Amino acid sequence: MRNSNIIIGMKKRLLPAAFAALLSFALAAPMFAQDSSFPPSFASEWKQKEIKELQEGKIVIRNIRKAKHTTLNDGVNIYADKVLKIARDINANYLAEIIYKMPKDSNKSVIGQAVKIFEDINLYKDIIYTDEKKESSKNLFPLVEQRFRNDKPGYIQIGSHLKMDMLSDYDSELEIEWGKDGFFFHQQNVTPLMWKSIKAVKAGNMIAGICCFEWNNEYYVYALGGIRAPRIPFVIAEIERQFIGRIEDFTVFYIKKFEIKQ
Repeated sequence: MRNSNIIIGMKKRLLPAAFAALLSFALAAPMFAQDSSFPPSFASEWKQKEIKELQEGKIVIRNIRKAKHTTLNDGVNIYADKVLKIARDINANYLAEIIYKMPKDSNKSVIGQAVKIFEDINLYKDIIYTDEKKESSKNLFPLVEQRFRNDKPGYIQIGSHLKMDMLSDYDSELEIEWGKDGFFFHQQNVTPLMWKSIKAVKAGNMIAGICCFEWNNEYYVYALGGIRAPRIPFVIAEIERQFIGRIEDFTVFYIKKFEIKQ
């Protein structure tokens, strides 16, 4: 009887202690997440290889297909929220996510660099798309024309007429915003893209969104490139291959334009 009373007494003392330990662990979890070098939810669905590449200063490009698979939470940055929204608004079903990071202390001019680089529409003429499967390289945009430009403090709007390799020429609008919270670039087609006599992409259904923001004393470049287009079973793999290849060449081209110090 005495032994059973001792056991009951031990249980009464241990249960509150165990509960306190679990509670302290639960409260500590958000702190550990906050102390992470990544913004909230980054790397939650990544492969270890992708995490390693990002930490090594490489560009990570992920074929996520739909906006619901983005790995950045809302509310991290106002410009990042804009990038997430434009992909959701068109309900993109071909979608690539691009992430890159750099130290802030050694790259304090990166926002100014971004504005200077992205406002120069003529740079599109220099982007080369390489099709590794076909072992060929060509200009991604063989036709580039600026139709109009509006400048305001912290904001630039540019209208352009472009032609992308293999597709018809089309009109697009480009927006650039910047301020103390970072940088934002958005491009969207305003006329359809045709493939031969077929409407491949409807007006407004092709987007590119890029932002740059600070997190834990590092600058992150986060981008989404996507289209809303038919997913035809027999050609999905080829469309995705070429689409991801173009997004990769476009992104790498622009990131290499920055003077980045690691």
